[in-house]
Amino acid sequence: MPAEVAYVVGHGPQRVLALHGWFGASVYDGFFDQFDPEQFQIAVVHNSGYGVARGQAPVADMTELAQQLMVVADELGWPAFDIVGHSYGGAAGLRIASLSPERVGSLVAICPVMPTGFDAVAVANTGATAETGPAFSASYSKGPDAADGPGMIIAALDPVLAADPVAYNDLIKATFDAMDEEAFRQYFNVWTGASFAEDVVGLDTRSLFLIGESDPFANVEYVTATQQSMAPGAVEVQVLPGGHFLTVSGDRVQVGNAIDDFLTP
Repeated sequence: MPAEVAYVVGHGPQRVLALHGWFGASVYDGFFDQFDPEQFQIAVVHNSGYGVARGQAPVADMTELAQQLMVVADELGWPAFDIVGHSYGGAAGLRIASLSPERVGSLVAICPVMPTGFDAVAVANTGATAETGPAFSASYSKGPDAADGPGMIIAALDPVLAADPVAYNDLIKATFDAMDEEAFRQYFNVWTGASFAEDVVGLDTRSLFLIGESDPFANVEYVTATQQSMAPGAVEVQVLPGGHFLTVSGDRVQVGNAIDDFLTP
């Protein structure tokens, strides 16, 4: 199976797929320990090319990723489930919901990539130029300590995290441990090229978009078009202190409580 469950937290009746983003699943390390194990059963998934699925080929696009993740749910015996997704994991959650809305109860998308990928709003938010994409894609090849390595992306997306040398270096190390250069480059193409906005028009999946107030990319302006295109009242947006890697640079208890409150019936 290309995507694989890395570990499961809890044994409760409420089933949750936890989906990671471009820099991998280390953003969830220890995060779900604060959730009630009698209520939740949270499966943290590694996408093909990452972590326990590092030997698998990366996906071609967001649709293939969503299809693989639904196979993971099938293997778990979960006909229906909730989703927590970080960054492009949020987009993957929306893609699953658009393909099989009956399977997704609620979606929490943390600093999410939208179905429009790296669109004009994202370009304006980040000040990206024609050189930005190639530089970001090539950053893995520069190495973990290079000024133009992946650390420059982390610093650009999350100045709060970048100000914490330990957390910053831990995330860089975890990124190199999780994937190789091929996966890094390909998933950059996958999330920046996401293009399924028409498929979420009118989607009524109950959703929470959690935004880091110091995230220059996935901010309120970026998610608004998707929020407005989905069914009226389907999407709630909350802004919390922290940057793009909100489960690391934000207050983990505050972020956890926001998720718990939204998912708990």
